[in-house]
Amino acid sequence: MSGKITEKIPYGFMRHEKYDVVVMDSEKMESVKLMFSLCFDGMSLGQSKNVIESQGIEYLAKYKKDKIVGWSLAEIRKILSDSIYGNERYSAIAKEELEIARRMLALNIRVVGKRMEISALVGIAVCKECGSFLVEKSVSTRGRTYSYYMCERNKKGKGCSTRKIAVQELDKKVLEEMKKEMGDIEVLCCKDLIREIAIRYLKYVSVDCAGNIKVIWNT
Repeated sequence: MSGKITEKIPYGFMRHEKYDVVVMDSEKMESVKLMFSLCFDGMSLGQSKNVIESQGIEYLAKYKKDKIVGWSLAEIRKILSDSIYGNERYSAIAKEELEIARRMLALNIRVVGKRMEISALVGIAVCKECGSFLVEKSVSTRGRTYSYYMCERNKKGKGCSTRKIAVQELDKKVLEEMKKEMGDIEVLCCKDLIREIAIRYLKYVSVDCAGNIKVIWNT
């Protein structure tokens, strides 16, 4: 988006005070970044809406003469999938973060219970056999909860034979691979794989039926 304004201005941007061009609205862009952060953590659109509105972040409906209205799920989804936020010209959201947000919307995942975020590789790890993303499944037994990654297709009972793999096991394998291939001190100092780091450095992690991995890095 550059030059004269010829279309509706996306949330987080505004018309320049002197020129007919679009610039970032720093205050609203902080709200946009919060939406993306909630999405990365695994919040559903409904959960994100509740957090946004609980913090007093208002949405002005232009078609109602700037009347304050509640956030719609459609508007939040539109923001999380709009390429303008990943445009390097504005440096609002990293392009790899925008891609992860789009994947999360397609997976339709939400955090449950008292957890604050999903595991590190949701929206990143893919099944080598069928190409579906791995999703997270938790199983409680004898008072303990165990978390696994499993093929989305398998979880829906559609026939993929890729086995489930413990979250801790796969995260450890991926982190070890990152430490071997990267000299980044932040990665080298990690004891456990952190979702923020996974999103920053990993484009995909392909996982086969035996739990072997192949990492495709963000470039």
